[in-house]
Amino acid sequence: MFKIKPLVAALLTVAAAQAMAADHTSEQRQNGVNNVAEVIQSYGSSNAAKQVQSGWGNDAMVEQTGSLSSSALQTQTANFNEANVNQTLAINSRSVQWQYGHSNEASVSQSGTWGSSAEQRQRGQDNTANTEQGASYGAEAFTKQEGNGNSATSYQYAVNGSKSSLYQDGNHNEATVSQTLSSGDRALVDQLGDQNMAEVTQTWSNGSVAEVEQIGTANNADVYQTGRNQEAYTYSGGKYNTVDVDQRGSNQNGFVYQQGNLNKANLDQRGNGNTATANQTGVDNAAAIDQNGRSQIAKVDQHGSYNQAAVEQQGKYNELNFTQSDVGNILVAHQEGDSNRITGSSTGVNNNVDIDQDGDLNVASVSQNGFFNEAELVQLGQSHTATVMQNGTGNAADVMQSGIGNTALISQAGLNNMAIVSQH
Repeated sequence: MFKIKPLVAALLTVAAAQAMAADHTSEQRQNGVNNVAEVIQSYGSSNAAKQVQSGWGNDAMVEQTGSLSSSALQTQTANFNEANVNQTLAINSRSVQWQYGHSNEASVSQSGTWGSSAEQRQRGQDNTANTEQGASYGAEAFTKQEGNGNSATSYQYAVNGSKSSLYQDGNHNEATVSQTLSSGDRALVDQLGDQNMAEVTQTWSNGSVAEVEQIGTANNADVYQTGRNQEAYTYSGGKYNTVDVDQRGSNQNGFVYQQGNLNKANLDQRGNGNTATANQTGVDNAAAIDQNGRSQIAKVDQHGSYNQAAVEQQGKYNELNFTQSDVGNILVAHQEGDSNRITGSSTGVNNNVDIDQDGDLNVASVSQNGFFNEAELVQLGQSHTATVMQNGTGNAADVMQSGIGNTALISQAGLNNMAIVSQH
């Protein structure tokens, strides 16, 4: 687990060694036209700085350097805003920037920090915001932007107790969070309308959670986690949805829920506590879940339009639970070793299902309802069972089982039926 003590000790040593410490403070307020304001507070002690500007050329900058009880606050109201803070060996760090309208931009950088935090809120026009934090400790960062050119980024580095939240409201949204070597980090991105996109990457973390929620237009999201005890939930909304979650070793989870338009979702996962779920609702659905090893479970539900799903699991307590509903249905699933199981459904139009299990306590079950049904199940070693039931139109079904427990039952109802079972 990441330990902060050596970092804190080093920061305290540097702060104590500052020969030119001082009880800094500074405040500047300006009102209108070509505003610029700057504070630089150099070697460390009780820093603080405040700058408030009102209209036209705004700029503003605070730089604190050897810092200790740090802080900085900048508020600019309208016109060509930009703001910047850089805190360096910070300790009780903090920083807040709030800009109101026009060509916004903002940045904060903290560096050695300790009690860290940083907050940026911007309201309208060409927003951008960036927060980086450094070898942190109590790091938190929060960004909120409302309309127009949005973008937002927040990195946190070797943090402990990290958190980062970015909300954007409308127009060209984009967001990135990246946390590294953290413990208990939590990232949330929430975007509401227009060209959304989001990326959360948490690496070498312990206990990371990522939530991404996007509601309308060009959605996209990407979450990637490594380390231990990950979770990720994401939801999309409407228009060109896609989501991709990739998790690596230990107690992964997953979950994606999408709602309408060109949905897709893809969860990967590798070894240990796996779970993954995908739920989609209308139009171009697809979903692919791939798990690798250990306590697996996977669930896919799709509902209307060109459904598809392909699921693959590999070793240990595999399980799958699928539902597709109307229009393009297809599911291909594979499981490989240990307590396998798959159940089913499909409902209406181009149904198809293909299941392949490999070894151990296999079971599989399919039930389709209407139109071009088909189903093929192959089970290979150990306690097989298979059951297929189809209802109307193109039926066919084919089951092939191999060594040890076989059983199979196929029941089809109307039109081009055909059924073949071969047991060994």
